[in-house]
Amino acid sequence: MNKKLDILLINPFSWTRGGNPAYLPYGILYLASYLRVRGIQVDVFDANIDLRDPLNIIEEKRPLAIGLSVLTGPVINEALKISRDTRRRFSDIKIIWGGLHPTLFPQYVLKEDSADFIIQGEGEKSLFSLMSSLMKGKFDTSIPNLGYKEGDKIFINPISSNLIDLNLSPMPAWDLVNISKYIANRFFASRVLTMNTSRGCPFKCAFCFNQGLPHQRWRALRAEKMYEQLIHLKDTYGINGIQFYEDSFDTDKNRVSGFCRLMNDNRTKVNWSHFSNIVYCNEEMLRIEKAGNCKYIEYGVESGSDRILKMVNKKQTVEMIERAFATCKKVGIKSAALFMIGYPTETMKELQETVDLVERLPAHILICTIYRPYPGTPLHDYCVKNKNFHVPDSLEEQGEFYRFSHMSDDIENMSEVPTNYLLKLQKSFYAKFAIREALLCLRKLNFGLSIYYLKQQIHPRAFFYTIKSLLIRIGFIFQSKKK
Repeated sequence: MNKKLDILLINPFSWTRGGNPAYLPYGILYLASYLRVRGIQVDVFDANIDLRDPLNIIEEKRPLAIGLSVLTGPVINEALKISRDTRRRFSDIKIIWGGLHPTLFPQYVLKEDSADFIIQGEGEKSLFSLMSSLMKGKFDTSIPNLGYKEGDKIFINPISSNLIDLNLSPMPAWDLVNISKYIANRFFASRVLTMNTSRGCPFKCAFCFNQGLPHQRWRALRAEKMYEQLIHLKDTYGINGIQFYEDSFDTDKNRVSGFCRLMNDNRTKVNWSHFSNIVYCNEEMLRIEKAGNCKYIEYGVESGSDRILKMVNKKQTVEMIERAFATCKKVGIKSAALFMIGYPTETMKELQETVDLVERLPAHILICTIYRPYPGTPLHDYCVKNKNFHVPDSLEEQGEFYRFSHMSDDIENMSEVPTNYLLKLQKSFYAKFAIREALLCLRKLNFGLSIYYLKQQIHPRAFFYTIKSLLIRIGFIFQSKKK
């Protein structure tokens, strides 16, 4: 068979098909650029924005291998379908899985026989070595980060600590996807793309899957490189907003200050947002960021209970959280509060403390998830020992269990709080967010964006909570007028 392509990198479907996924698949875009400059013929297919059947694309491209980026969650089932269909129709095409799930669950993935190889951790160097080996008609079993199967025996090589220098890497291969499909209309800008300028996380939160990933030291692009990428996106695609989508954007204050100085000195008209940790919040830094056009920061609040915060090793207190949000409001930067509920040992009293904190915070957006135990984390080990927890046996079951959704039908509850109450509370958080967002858009007379947020965030099962939240707010307005 005449191969037209060395490898097709695939981002399996994980959002509303045909809708706006909002997040560029940076894992495979960085992989693609790394391989391309080293002579590997590579292309990208993102099933979230492309409605075509992946098998038709594979047949058209005829690659030597396909590489699937597999997060932990329902995307697993999509990856399984693509892999199994490829195996049936194109038995000579090698199937490679990379990403979070093969890194956390290597034995489970290889046991299923849906992948010929897995690559754990950072993938650039290992994937290049594997492709170079396969293109020579050989298979090098010594490649770091590689997992494979021979007969019934599974082999998993050690994960290398020799990570790439992000500042020496080429820009992501944005040209291999239809960028227009990722441009989103947000409250802080009308044409927003995501950027990813750092890897790793310096924190050790007891619930976070980063704990299960080896060699996760934080490293980042220099300020000049960040600015270069932003200007490229602005000039090439006409964007006016950036969401820095990474775990710890502002770990290096000098980097952020340098970036803000470049934005300010060049009068760059691009607004931006980022994720942050409460411990990084101070008024001086926020004012520097605001001068550099930062409009919005998302904070990992996690809980309104000091005991829970200490248990999950968050290095913050409720007092610090309230001070951070008050400072954002004072400076004029909007903020989001990211919560998690259903922790092991969490009680109704502690959950109510979280609810009370939600009501007090001047947060622009609320995001709430329910705790899931990830392998390699201290809380996972606690759940195994004290909650009789075990990881679901099949990949399909893992995909459902680790579903990142605010509308779960059921959960395996690790807390002391009734499951129904957790689900009800989670839906009410999202209803509050939808109302806040819609009202803000209406005040700005942005009716299109109001409808967009309502459609995106309100699920039919949360309709009751949304109406209740709106009625409470209307009642509050009328009471205020009477006074």
